[in-house]
Amino acid sequence: MNVPHFNHRYSQARRGFTLLELLVVISILIVAFLVFSTFLGPGATGPALERNSRAIRAMVANIRQNSSTRKVHSELVIDYKHDQIVALARRRLVSFAFDGDSPTVGSGNVIGAPSGNAAIQASRTLLLMDGAALELPDMQSSFTIPWMDHYDVSGDYEGVAVSFDYFPLGANGSAIAAMGNVFTITVAEARENAVKLAVSSGGVTALADSWVALYRWCSVEIAVSRYGVSLYVDGRVNEARLPASGFSVPSAMGTDLRLGGVPCRIDNFEMNSLVSSQTLALADVQLIAPGVPAQLESTGEAEEIYDWKAEPPKANGPVTGNTTTPAPAPNSALPTNVPAIVHVYFDTAGKLDPARHAGAAYIYLIAVDNGEILRMQVTIHSLGAVTWDYVDLFPWEVPPNAPPQPGLPGDTP
Repeated sequence: MNVPHFNHRYSQARRGFTLLELLVVISILIVAFLVFSTFLGPGATGPALERNSRAIRAMVANIRQNSSTRKVHSELVIDYKHDQIVALARRRLVSFAFDGDSPTVGSGNVIGAPSGNAAIQASRTLLLMDGAALELPDMQSSFTIPWMDHYDVSGDYEGVAVSFDYFPLGANGSAIAAMGNVFTITVAEARENAVKLAVSSGGVTALADSWVALYRWCSVEIAVSRYGVSLYVDGRVNEARLPASGFSVPSAMGTDLRLGGVPCRIDNFEMNSLVSSQTLALADVQLIAPGVPAQLESTGEAEEIYDWKAEPPKANGPVTGNTTTPAPAPNSALPTNVPAIVHVYFDTAGKLDPARHAGAAYIYLIAVDNGEILRMQVTIHSLGAVTWDYVDLFPWEVPPNAPPQPGLPGDTP
C-alpha cells in the first residue's frame, strides 16, 4: 500500500508564511492605533474631568521637555475668563555672552553694533560677573542688536522675553533697553545708592518692588505678551495689571533692540520670542478660580467677576442726569479682584520655578453630570509631575451644616 509522502519543508514554509502575514497584520493594527490616538490627542476618551486632566498633563509634559532641552523658562497660562489653558513657550532668538575673540558677535553670527564709548571690559578689578561684559559708561553709549531674518519665530507669536545680568554704575533715570513699541526697560526711580526698575509695553507698566544697589550684579528678566507684562529682578516677580478692555503687544518683526541710556554693565544677554505652542480649550468642563463657589460658576453667575470694578457709580448730571442703567454688582458671595489670567512658571530644568512657586500649583475644574456638580483638583507638583483627584469640596468651600442627629433614648429633656 502506497503511503502519501508528507513534505515537511512545505509545511514549515506554509507555517512561516502564515506567521509573517500575522506579523504584518499586527503591525498595521499598531500603526493604525497610533495614528488614531494621535488624531484624537491624549485623554480623548473617558469622563470629561479625567479627559481634560489628561490633556493638561500632556501639555505640562511638552512644556517640561521644551524647558529642559532648550534650557529656557516656560509658562502655562490659565485663562479663567475663556476656559482655556495656553502653553507659552520661549524660542531663543539670540544671545550675547560678550566673551571670546569676537565679543560683539552673538549666537547665529548676529553682529551687534556698539556706539559712543561702549566697550567690552574683561578686567577682574571691575567686579565682572564672568569672563567679560559690555560696559556702557555714559548715557550716550549704546549697543544695538539687529533683527535678523533667520530668527526662529515659528508658532503663534505672542510677545518677547528678554533676560540679562545688570550692574548699575549710576543713579540716572532713563532707558536700559528698548525695542521700538514692543517694550522699554527703564530706571523708574533713583536715589543716591540704588535704583528701581520698570518695564512698559503698550501703556502697561510693571514696577519692581525691590531696589537694586549700585555697583552690584543682579539678574533682570522681562516677558511681555497679551497674557501679561512681567518683570523679574533677582527672581522677585512683579506683574502689571492689564486693562479690562484687553491688551496686545506690537509685533517685534524687523525691530532692532537697543541697549543703553544709563551708565551700567550688561552681561549674558538673551532674547526669546514668546509663542503659544499649544492651546487647550476645555470641553464639557469649566475652570474655576480660587474663592469662587462651584454652584455660582456652574450657573454662569461668576463670568463677569473679572471685569467688575468695585468703584462707586459716577454722579448724575445736574439737569438731565445719566439715563444709562449701571451694571449690577456681582453676587455678594463672589470674591472681588479675581485675576482673569494666572501663570504657572517652569524653570530651565522643566520643574516648577521655585522663585515663583513656594510649592505645588493647582488647577480646579468642575463639570455638571445629571444635575450634580463634580469637582476635580489637578496638582502640578514641584518636580513637574501632574496628578488629579475628585474632591467633595474645594479648599475655600465651606462644608454644609450637618443635619441634626436624633437623640438617643433618655437624652431628651
